[in-house]
Amino acid sequence: MIHTGSFRDRITSDGSSGFAAEPGRYHLYVSHACPFSHRITVVHAMKRLEGTIGLSVAHAIWDTPDGWRFGETDLSTPDHGGNGFTRLHEAYRVSQSDYTGKILVPVLWDRTSRRIVNNESLEICLMLNQAFDEVGGDSRVDLYPAALCSEIDLLGSRINRSLATGVYEVAAASNQAEYDRAVSELFGFLDECEAALADDRCFLFGERTTLADVLIFTPLVRFDAVYNPLFRASKKRLVDYPRLTALVKRIHDLPGVAATVRLDHILTHYYDGDWAVANRRGIVPHMHAVSWITSGPGA
Repeated sequence: MIHTGSFRDRITSDGSSGFAAEPGRYHLYVSHACPFSHRITVVHAMKRLEGTIGLSVAHAIWDTPDGWRFGETDLSTPDHGGNGFTRLHEAYRVSQSDYTGKILVPVLWDRTSRRIVNNESLEICLMLNQAFDEVGGDSRVDLYPAALCSEIDLLGSRINRSLATGVYEVAAASNQAEYDRAVSELFGFLDECEAALADDRCFLFGERTTLADVLIFTPLVRFDAVYNPLFRASKKRLVDYPRLTALVKRIHDLPGVAATVRLDHILTHYYDGDWAVANRRGIVPHMHAVSWITSGPGA
């Protein structure tokens, strides 16, 4: 399920928060499998921060006694943050010795104070977008322009509620009524987005890429591979939404973004993890339209 981050400090360009934007000071612990963590790697790539903020990748399989773990494998990296962590929960324990909450990715780590700054994906995205422009970030890329902040916030909230967490509501439904409500919310929102793109805009807010595009991109790239078949979000597929599909392709083709889409991590994470267990008997999934069924029961 989805959980809110519990470390909520901020990095600012002037250091007024106590965490100044400095090259080499901060490190990211991420998962290529998690859609919320994927937001971070997309913004990290688009802002060209690879030389400013380091990054370590946790193994795709996390539902083990060790949780998220690091190491030199095909699906993970060692801890490049200089801490020698082999498991992500070590970063939480170092930051707060009595911590008993959820161990979440992504994590933004301060190498100077040896503690977690923040583990809330949206807040980390905003920091990466704004705080590091004078110390290595690409200032030509602004995913949160002042003139669109309120609109991005509103749409971002809908994306988070109806899509990013909405697919998990579908998957976690315990009865038919819960499932039907969650499916209605999810696909009603996707229908709205498809209709909004009918004016041939390139991105959600016109011709420029914004944070809203990043937020919608990471769940949509998982939709047909994971959410539709495995989560029973089966009423439609992404390919049944031609404008949303074109939007995903345009975002995917932006410089640096394609390398962040690791389907090997995504498929391993979901199909070898707890979501692969069919524990929701008695719920009849909604079926997507097929061309050879035109009438009759269930059509």
